[in-house]
Amino acid sequence: MKYAYLCCVTTVVILMMNLTGCISKAEFDKCVRRNQVQQERIESLEAAQEAKRLEVEKIQQELNLLKQKEGFWQEKVNALQSSLSAKQALLDQLSAQMGQMALPPELSGALAEWARQSGSDLVDYDEKTGIVRFKSDLLFSKGDDTVEVGTIPQLEALAKILSSPAAEGFDILIVGHTDDIPILKPDTKLKHPTNWYLSAHRSIAVEKVLAGAGMNEIRMAVMGMGEFRPIEPNLPDNKGNPRNRRVEIYIVPAGQIRIATEPASGE
Repeated sequence: MKYAYLCCVTTVVILMMNLTGCISKAEFDKCVRRNQVQQERIESLEAAQEAKRLEVEKIQQELNLLKQKEGFWQEKVNALQSSLSAKQALLDQLSAQMGQMALPPELSGALAEWARQSGSDLVDYDEKTGIVRFKSDLLFSKGDDTVEVGTIPQLEALAKILSSPAAEGFDILIVGHTDDIPILKPDTKLKHPTNWYLSAHRSIAVEKVLAGAGMNEIRMAVMGMGEFRPIEPNLPDNKGNPRNRRVEIYIVPAGQIRIATEPASGE
Protein backbone atom coordinates (compact mmCIF):
# COMPACT_ATOMS: atom_id res chain seq x y z
CA MET A 1 0.00 0.00 0.00
CA LYS A 2 2.89 2.34 0.86
CA TYR A 3 4.56 1.61 -2.50
CA ALA A 4 1.37 2.32 -4.42
CA TYR A 5 0.93 5.58 -2.55
CA LEU A 6 4.48 6.74 -3.37
CA CYS A 7 4.00 5.87 -7.01
CA CYS A 8 0.84 7.91 -7.05
CA VAL A 9 2.61 10.87 -5.43
CA THR A 10 5.48 10.65 -7.88
CA THR A 11 3.09 10.61 -10.80
CA VAL A 12 1.31 13.69 -9.46
CA VAL A 13 4.62 15.51 -9.04
CA ILE A 14 5.66 14.64 -12.60
CA LEU A 15 2.37 15.93 -13.92
CA MET A 16 2.82 19.15 -11.97
CA MET A 17 6.27 19.51 -13.42
CA ASN A 18 4.86 19.08 -16.89
CA LEU A 19 2.14 21.65 -16.23
CA THR A 20 4.08 24.30 -14.36
CA GLY A 21 7.51 23.77 -15.61
CA CYS A 22 10.61 22.42 -13.95
CA ILE A 23 10.98 22.41 -10.12
CA SER A 24 14.12 21.96 -8.15
CA LYS A 25 15.21 18.59 -6.80
CA ALA A 26 15.09 19.99 -3.25
CA GLU A 27 11.45 20.91 -3.60
CA PHE A 28 10.74 17.51 -5.09
CA ASP A 29 12.44 15.70 -2.17
CA LYS A 30 10.61 17.93 0.32
CA CYS A 31 7.32 17.01 -1.23
CA VAL A 32 8.16 13.33 -1.14
CA ARG A 33 9.12 13.50 2.56
CA ARG A 34 5.85 15.23 3.41
CA ASN A 35 3.93 12.50 1.69
CA GLN A 36 5.97 9.85 3.48
CA VAL A 37 5.08 11.42 6.83
CA GLN A 38 1.41 11.46 5.90
CA GLN A 39 1.62 7.86 4.79
CA GLU A 40 3.24 6.86 8.08
CA ARG A 41 0.45 8.64 9.97
CA ILE A 42 -2.14 6.83 7.91
CA GLU A 43 -0.46 3.49 8.56
CA SER A 44 -0.24 4.27 12.29
CA LEU A 45 -3.94 5.11 12.41
CA GLU A 46 -4.77 1.96 10.48
CA ALA A 47 -2.71 -0.15 12.93
CA ALA A 48 -4.42 1.50 15.90
CA GLN A 49 -7.79 0.91 14.29
CA GLU A 50 -6.96 -2.77 13.74
CA ALA A 51 -5.79 -3.09 17.33
CA LYS A 52 -9.06 -1.60 18.57
CA ARG A 53 -11.00 -3.91 16.28
CA LEU A 54 -9.17 -6.93 17.68
CA GLU A 55 -9.75 -5.65 21.23
CA VAL A 56 -13.47 -5.26 20.57
CA GLU A 57 -13.58 -8.74 19.01
CA LYS A 58 -11.82 -10.22 22.06
CA ILE A 59 -14.25 -8.48 24.42
CA GLN A 60 -17.17 -9.81 22.38
CA GLN A 61 -15.76 -13.34 22.53
CA GLU A 62 -15.32 -13.05 26.32
CA LEU A 63 -18.88 -11.77 26.61
CA ASN A 64 -20.19 -14.70 24.58
CA LEU A 65 -18.17 -17.10 26.74
CA LEU A 66 -19.61 -15.56 29.91
CA LYS A 67 -23.10 -15.96 28.51
CA GLN A 68 -22.37 -19.62 27.76
CA LYS A 69 -20.98 -20.15 31.27
CA GLU A 70 -23.99 -18.40 32.76
CA GLY A 71 -26.25 -20.81 30.87
CA PHE A 72 -24.14 -23.77 31.99
CA TRP A 73 -24.29 -22.81 35.66
CA GLN A 74 -27.98 -22.04 35.39
CA GLU A 75 -28.50 -25.58 34.12
CA LYS A 76 -26.47 -26.87 37.07
CA VAL A 77 -28.56 -24.83 39.50
CA ASN A 78 -31.77 -26.09 37.92
CA ALA A 79 -30.54 -29.70 38.13
CA LEU A 80 -29.56 -29.29 41.78
CA GLN A 81 -32.89 -27.70 42.60
CA SER A 82 -34.69 -30.57 40.87
CA SER A 83 -32.60 -33.12 42.77
CA LEU A 84 -33.24 -31.30 46.03
CA SER A 85 -36.98 -31.27 45.37
CA ALA A 86 -36.96 -35.00 44.60
CA LYS A 87 -35.00 -35.78 47.77
CA GLN A 88 -37.29 -33.61 49.84
CA ALA A 89 -40.31 -35.43 48.40
CA LEU A 90 -38.69 -38.77 49.26
CA LEU A 91 -37.93 -37.54 52.77
CA ASP A 92 -41.52 -36.42 53.19
CA GLN A 93 -42.73 -39.79 51.95
CA LEU A 94 -40.45 -41.67 54.34
CA SER A 95 -41.50 -39.41 57.20
CA ALA A 96 -45.13 -40.12 56.41
CA GLN A 97 -44.43 -43.85 56.32
CA MET A 98 -42.59 -43.65 59.62
CA GLY A 99 -45.53 -41.79 61.08
CA GLN A 100 -47.85 -44.54 59.91
CA MET A 101 -45.57 -47.19 61.41
CA ALA A 102 -45.42 -45.58 64.87
CA LEU A 103 -47.18 -47.59 67.53
CA PRO A 104 -49.93 -46.20 69.75
CA PRO A 105 -48.44 -44.20 72.66
CA GLU A 106 -49.72 -46.62 75.32
CA LEU A 107 -48.15 -49.64 73.57
CA SER A 108 -44.92 -47.84 72.68
CA GLY A 109 -44.55 -46.55 76.24
CA ALA A 110 -45.05 -50.02 77.69
CA LEU A 111 -42.42 -51.48 75.33
CA ALA A 112 -39.94 -48.70 76.11
CA GLU A 113 -40.31 -49.30 79.85
CA TRP A 114 -40.01 -53.06 79.36
CA ALA A 115 -36.81 -52.60 77.31
CA ARG A 116 -35.38 -50.28 79.98
CA GLN A 117 -36.04 -52.84 82.72
CA SER A 118 -34.71 -55.71 80.58
CA GLY A 119 -31.42 -53.88 80.03
CA SER A 120 -29.72 -52.62 76.88
CA ASP A 121 -27.32 -55.57 76.98
CA LEU A 122 -30.22 -57.87 76.08
CA VAL A 123 -32.63 -55.85 74.01
CA ASP A 124 -33.08 -52.61 72.03
CA TYR A 125 -36.42 -51.00 71.28
CA ASP A 126 -36.78 -48.44 68.48
CA GLU A 127 -39.76 -46.23 69.27
CA LYS A 128 -39.78 -44.76 65.74
CA THR A 129 -40.27 -48.10 63.99
CA GLY A 130 -41.65 -50.32 66.76
CA ILE A 131 -38.86 -52.88 66.27
CA VAL A 132 -37.70 -54.97 69.24
CA ARG A 133 -34.19 -56.37 68.75
CA PHE A 134 -32.80 -59.14 70.96
CA LYS A 135 -29.07 -59.88 71.02
CA SER A 136 -28.63 -63.56 70.25
CA ASP A 137 -25.42 -63.92 72.24
CA LEU A 138 -27.50 -63.45 75.42
CA LEU A 139 -30.68 -65.09 74.17
CA PHE A 140 -28.97 -68.30 72.95
CA SER A 141 -25.77 -70.23 73.43
CA LYS A 142 -23.40 -70.30 70.47
CA GLY A 143 -24.76 -72.48 67.66
CA ASP A 144 -27.87 -73.37 69.70
CA ASP A 145 -31.57 -72.57 69.38
CA THR A 146 -32.56 -73.14 73.02
CA VAL A 147 -33.59 -69.91 74.74
CA GLU A 148 -31.41 -69.19 77.75
CA VAL A 149 -33.36 -69.71 80.97
CA GLY A 150 -32.31 -66.33 82.35
CA THR A 151 -33.97 -64.47 79.45
CA ILE A 152 -37.31 -66.30 79.52
CA PRO A 153 -38.86 -63.87 82.07
CA GLN A 154 -38.16 -60.93 79.71
CA LEU A 155 -39.86 -62.78 76.82
CA GLU A 156 -42.83 -63.66 79.01
CA ALA A 157 -43.18 -60.01 80.06
CA LEU A 158 -43.06 -59.04 76.38
CA ALA A 159 -45.81 -61.54 75.61
CA LYS A 160 -48.06 -59.90 78.21
CA ILE A 161 -47.54 -56.48 76.62
CA LEU A 162 -48.21 -57.81 73.12
CA SER A 163 -51.35 -59.58 74.38
CA SER A 164 -52.72 -56.46 76.07
CA PRO A 165 -55.61 -54.38 74.68
CA ALA A 166 -53.08 -51.73 73.58
CA ALA A 167 -51.61 -54.23 71.08
CA GLU A 168 -54.95 -55.23 69.56
CA GLY A 169 -54.88 -54.81 65.81
CA PHE A 170 -51.21 -55.73 65.51
CA ASP A 171 -49.48 -58.92 64.40
CA ILE A 172 -46.00 -60.10 65.38
CA LEU A 173 -43.24 -61.06 62.94
CA ILE A 174 -40.22 -62.77 64.52
CA VAL A 175 -37.07 -62.70 62.35
CA GLY A 176 -33.81 -64.49 63.17
CA HIS A 177 -30.38 -63.35 61.90
CA THR A 178 -26.85 -64.73 62.16
CA ASP A 179 -23.38 -63.52 61.29
CA ASP A 180 -21.32 -65.09 58.49
CA ILE A 181 -19.42 -67.64 60.62
CA PRO A 182 -20.19 -70.99 58.98
CA ILE A 183 -21.50 -73.90 61.04
CA LEU A 184 -18.68 -76.45 61.25
CA LYS A 185 -19.24 -78.62 64.33
CA PRO A 186 -20.71 -81.97 63.22
CA ASP A 187 -23.17 -82.12 66.12
CA THR A 188 -24.44 -78.62 65.37
CA LYS A 189 -24.68 -79.29 61.62
CA LEU A 190 -26.96 -82.25 62.29
CA LYS A 191 -29.55 -79.91 63.76
CA HIS A 192 -28.71 -76.69 61.90
CA PRO A 193 -27.06 -77.53 58.56
CA THR A 194 -26.59 -73.83 57.68
CA ASN A 195 -27.10 -70.38 59.16
CA TRP A 196 -30.47 -70.32 57.39
CA TYR A 197 -31.65 -73.18 59.59
CA LEU A 198 -30.14 -71.71 62.75
CA SER A 199 -31.79 -68.31 62.24
CA ALA A 200 -35.19 -69.88 61.50
CA HIS A 201 -34.93 -72.29 64.42
CA ARG A 202 -34.13 -69.43 66.80
CA SER A 203 -37.20 -67.53 65.57
CA ILE A 204 -39.34 -70.57 66.25
CA ALA A 205 -37.84 -70.94 69.74
CA VAL A 206 -38.79 -67.34 70.59
CA GLU A 207 -42.28 -67.90 69.17
CA LYS A 208 -42.73 -70.93 71.41
CA VAL A 209 -41.81 -68.97 74.52
CA LEU A 210 -44.21 -66.15 73.60
CA ALA A 211 -46.98 -68.64 72.85
CA GLY A 212 -46.33 -70.41 76.16
CA ALA A 213 -46.77 -67.08 77.91
CA GLY A 214 -50.20 -66.50 76.38
CA MET A 215 -49.56 -64.96 72.93
CA ASN A 216 -52.09 -66.05 70.30
CA GLU A 217 -50.15 -68.01 67.69
CA ILE A 218 -52.51 -66.84 64.97
CA ARG A 219 -51.00 -63.38 65.37
CA MET A 220 -47.41 -64.56 64.96
CA ALA A 221 -45.16 -65.44 62.01
CA VAL A 222 -41.50 -66.51 61.93
CA MET A 223 -38.69 -65.98 59.43
CA GLY A 224 -35.00 -66.83 59.17
CA MET A 225 -32.68 -64.51 57.22
CA GLY A 226 -29.40 -66.31 57.93
CA GLU A 227 -26.34 -64.12 57.42
CA PHE A 228 -27.73 -62.13 54.52
CA ARG A 229 -29.16 -59.04 56.28
CA PRO A 230 -26.29 -57.74 58.43
CA ILE A 231 -26.70 -54.40 60.19
CA GLU A 232 -22.93 -53.95 60.38
CA PRO A 233 -20.08 -55.37 58.26
CA ASN A 234 -18.81 -58.77 59.38
CA LEU A 235 -15.09 -59.11 60.05
CA PRO A 236 -12.90 -60.54 57.25
CA ASP A 237 -12.37 -64.29 56.87
CA ASN A 238 -15.80 -65.25 58.26
CA LYS A 239 -15.10 -63.90 61.73
CA GLY A 240 -18.59 -62.48 62.11
CA ASN A 241 -19.91 -59.57 64.14
CA PRO A 242 -21.89 -59.92 67.43
CA ARG A 243 -24.38 -57.21 66.39
CA ASN A 244 -25.46 -59.29 63.40
CA ARG A 245 -26.43 -62.19 65.66
CA ARG A 246 -29.90 -61.08 66.67
CA VAL A 247 -33.62 -61.83 66.77
CA GLU A 248 -35.92 -58.99 65.70
CA ILE A 249 -39.61 -58.67 66.51
CA TYR A 250 -41.68 -56.49 64.18
CA ILE A 251 -45.03 -55.24 65.48
CA VAL A 252 -47.08 -54.57 62.34
CA PRO A 253 -50.71 -53.73 61.63
CA ALA A 254 -52.86 -56.82 61.33
CA GLY A 255 -53.18 -57.96 57.73
CA GLN A 256 -49.72 -56.91 56.57
CA ILE A 257 -48.45 -60.47 57.03
CA ARG A 258 -50.56 -62.10 54.35
CA ILE A 259 -50.86 -65.78 53.62
CA ALA A 260 -53.12 -67.04 50.85
CA THR A 261 -55.82 -69.24 52.39
CA GLU A 262 -58.12 -69.38 49.38
CA PRO A 263 -57.41 -69.78 45.65
CA ALA A 264 -57.39 -66.57 43.67
CA SER A 265 -60.50 -65.85 41.64
CA GLY A 266 -60.50 -67.64 38.30
CA GLU A 267 -58.42 -70.61 39.51
